[in-house]
Amino acid sequence: MFDVNAVRADFPGSTQQVYLNAAGVGLPPRSALDAVQQAVALLGQGPAERGYKTYYRALGESTVQAREEGARLLNVTPAEIAFIDDTTMGLNIALAAIPFTPGDNIVLCDLEYPQVAISATHAQQHLGVEVRVVRHRKGLVTIDDYAELIDKRTRLLLVSSVQWINGLRLDLAAFSQLAEQHDCFLVVDAIQQLGAIPLDLSGLRVDFLAAGAQKWLNAPFGVGLLYIRQGVQDQVRPGLAHGLFALAEPAQGWVRYLGDPGLTPFLPLPLAPDARRFEIHGMPKTIGAAGLAASLAYVNGLDQHAVTAHIMALGDFLIEQLKRRGITVWTPAAPHLRSGIVTCEPFPDAERVHRLTQALEAERIYPTVRYCSGVGGLRVSIHYYTSREDLEALLAAMDGIMKKL
Repeated sequence: MFDVNAVRADFPGSTQQVYLNAAGVGLPPRSALDAVQQAVALLGQGPAERGYKTYYRALGESTVQAREEGARLLNVTPAEIAFIDDTTMGLNIALAAIPFTPGDNIVLCDLEYPQVAISATHAQQHLGVEVRVVRHRKGLVTIDDYAELIDKRTRLLLVSSVQWINGLRLDLAAFSQLAEQHDCFLVVDAIQQLGAIPLDLSGLRVDFLAAGAQKWLNAPFGVGLLYIRQGVQDQVRPGLAHGLFALAEPAQGWVRYLGDPGLTPFLPLPLAPDARRFEIHGMPKTIGAAGLAASLAYVNGLDQHAVTAHIMALGDFLIEQLKRRGITVWTPAAPHLRSGIVTCEPFPDAERVHRLTQALEAERIYPTVRYCSGVGGLRVSIHYYTSREDLEALLAAMDGIMKKL
């Protein structure tokens, strides 16, 4: 049995407000906040008590843990996990690695977050790649819609596993099969899924998957995960300039290597033998990795089936209550098409929707407003720290406010 009250006790922010915007920025658990404070304290102390060797090892422990927890989350190997600042960086690393030639095409849909389209149109503008757009029908797109636009020049399927605007969840197994069938790359933006809805990549042909950790993974510390499938790592090369630590670590370690009198700027080291070769930041993410490791450990410690059941049950309740009030709901009702996002349209004009959220904020209730391609309105994020009482408070407040608007 999922105990939401026990979970809420671990999230200080969940008891101070009705927080319904994990699709924007998630609330970190107490363990992640503690881990970040400990990392900051370690930096503040410096090596005086430990010496450099032990100090640097301690600084790197959170990075190792975060990589292992990220691999556990996706049921892949740590060698397939790299770190990124955010989803944007991950998408750009992925698209830069794909060997496009003029006349190739990318297929995506018109519900995507604008950054996904920005990454695609960059390839269009600079590499002569065509961008083909699947058009939604009342907030829905299907695998068949994508298949209709694929031809022998399709190089990439670019999809979000959960759409940011209405929470539509796509079947990655079907997209994996489609990419396999047409011998094209599959790049996935999973930021609106990871942490709320389980995702097992072990049996899928997903080539790259990017997810900043600041949303449903509850780690708003400037870090995220980039998965690069083992089978594709040897097929592509990093297309962006990589960071120093994307090189294979010297046998004697970095401290001794960088202290060699014979060192020049032109290092004769090969790239790292795993996903780290795609990392483009120059320094390890000490503080961010500490928060990420703790947040991922928290997620991995939960019963994922119970988490999904909790989120789906609350979504069922909210959708039913909204429809009972005659409010248009853009989120599909079928559980297999849903995630933690429920988007509704309380008013046909956006101005009144914005005024509604302003009034809700005055009562410390925090959903948000989002629109894309004619879909949108009030977006409510239901996470595992969300309670039924949160949704009841939202609905009661909406009933009173909407009468005045």
